[in-house]
Amino acid sequence: MISNPTKPNPRQSYGTLLFVSALVLLAFILRIHQLGEQSLWYDELLELDIVQGPLSAIGPQLPRHAAMPLDYYLMYGWVRLGRQDFWVRWPALLVGVLAIPLTFALAHRLFNQRVAYIATLLMTVALFAVRYSRETRPYALLLCFTLIAFLGLWQVYRTHKMRYWLMTIVGLSGAALSHYFTLFLLAPMGLFVAGHQLLHLRQPRFWRHTACFALAILVLVLIFGLNGRILVLYRLSYRFSSVVVQPETLTLPADEKPNRGPGPPLESRFFIENMLTPLTATSPSGLVFYNAFFLAGLLSLAYQRQPYRRALLLLCGWLLLPIFLIYTFLLYRGTFFATRYILYTLPAYLMIVAYGLDRLAGWLVKSGGWFSYRQFASMGVPVLLVIPALIAQSGDLYTYYTAESREDWRAVGQLLSNYAGPDDVVIAVKAEPPINWYYPPASAPFGTYGRTEPIRAAMQQHPRRWFVLSSYSFKRDEKLREWLAPQSVRIAIDRRIVVYLQQEGRSAQDLLAEVKQFNLPQKSLTYAHLADQFKQAGDVETSRAFYRQAIALAASAGQKARYEALLAALPDLNDTIIIE
Repeated sequence: MISNPTKPNPRQSYGTLLFVSALVLLAFILRIHQLGEQSLWYDELLELDIVQGPLSAIGPQLPRHAAMPLDYYLMYGWVRLGRQDFWVRWPALLVGVLAIPLTFALAHRLFNQRVAYIATLLMTVALFAVRYSRETRPYALLLCFTLIAFLGLWQVYRTHKMRYWLMTIVGLSGAALSHYFTLFLLAPMGLFVAGHQLLHLRQPRFWRHTACFALAILVLVLIFGLNGRILVLYRLSYRFSSVVVQPETLTLPADEKPNRGPGPPLESRFFIENMLTPLTATSPSGLVFYNAFFLAGLLSLAYQRQPYRRALLLLCGWLLLPIFLIYTFLLYRGTFFATRYILYTLPAYLMIVAYGLDRLAGWLVKSGGWFSYRQFASMGVPVLLVIPALIAQSGDLYTYYTAESREDWRAVGQLLSNYAGPDDVVIAVKAEPPINWYYPPASAPFGTYGRTEPIRAAMQQHPRRWFVLSSYSFKRDEKLREWLAPQSVRIAIDRRIVVYLQQEGRSAQDLLAEVKQFNLPQKSLTYAHLADQFKQAGDVETSRAFYRQAIALAASAGQKARYEALLAALPDLNDTIIIE
């Protein structure tokens, strides 16, 4: 039986409640700060485009997005109460904050109160957790349900009370309804259950636990079956199992893999940048700090009298097996790897780090006679040791808050709302979901303009056209950009999105004169691109004014210097030939 931690007295309980409450408040502040300042990005808008439609249409669209329905149905009700960017991110924020007390509860039961304090503090400030608690995607929900599932599983074997199986099944069910990769959690959980069963073959209560775990698997099968995913999962699992007996299939050329891609690379740099760095910090010192204590936690398994061996083994399985299986699956499929896929392993990593830090602090307190007060040292030393992690995370959080948004679809919607007429057509190639959300008058089903024929049909019906092209359609719209270049005005929203205004019977110079009067997005790139077009049209005076505005809006000294050089290179007005 797994040993119980020492029960705290009422005074300790009050201090614990105060500490966890303070961390919950801090987590809330970090996650709500500038929550609606940046535009919703493409993946968020893919989900919102589905949930803004009828309820009956949600389910049929999910297979195309390889999505599970729980977050979508929750968001369906939520967006009926408001559509502001700030508002639609609240559900992720709330479950992201809920992960903080759940982390404390699990770490406290796995180890002790000190480890729980440290792990919860690290979880509170972890950029990885903060970031996905601020996006309208199911990953914060997946993280929360994963914590519930492991808390229930540990309590089952800690107390042998069968009611905790209900918590485990609820956690696994919620996670499965949030994301496919919940299935990879069954590997560490299954090994944990099987290990206890093999060690206690003659004890009936362990057989009951094994039966309940089998019931949990059956519930997941029913969940996937009710969502119409059984055949898909069967095909994927059957083909994926071939990797076990034929590992050479992982190295097949990209065009021979199911998704026609190379998959994630097998390089040390890839693992550091896409797996270790998200779990730790971006700075080299932060990376070394976290992994040093992580290794310290793992090495403690070598101690024969290690009281937390089972806890550490469970956390190692929770961390390593899903990451390995996700990587192998994506490599087999030939699909790109996204760091958000491994978010639900973050608590396991941070708990091992916290335990390693606590072990080192305990050794210092025990061996260092220079500490005057043992009670102070028992908590003061861990606090001192955790400071480098807090510094590293504060730097990452500052960079995250001040970074330029991925793409500004909100600015596109505002531009169209202000200047697109009722008879205009908006042709958004592979960007129908963002336009559907930010400019509903131009709503079109996802994929409408993925082919040439619908684009031509729309152009025949509407002489005035707005083309929205982005990095998501770059390969598809390359020829379209070449065709638009000489006869349209290019309004660059950011480095990913460009809006072209084109109209039959009007030249690019005529359209430039119209755009000159627009209330444009206050972005240096927007004004700089238009300044270049005004220069090419011979309107040096307007070009000069737009370059000056670009300089005023420049986000960096380098950008400012580049635009100043372009401004200085403009010809003098007296020498300019105005093109009639």
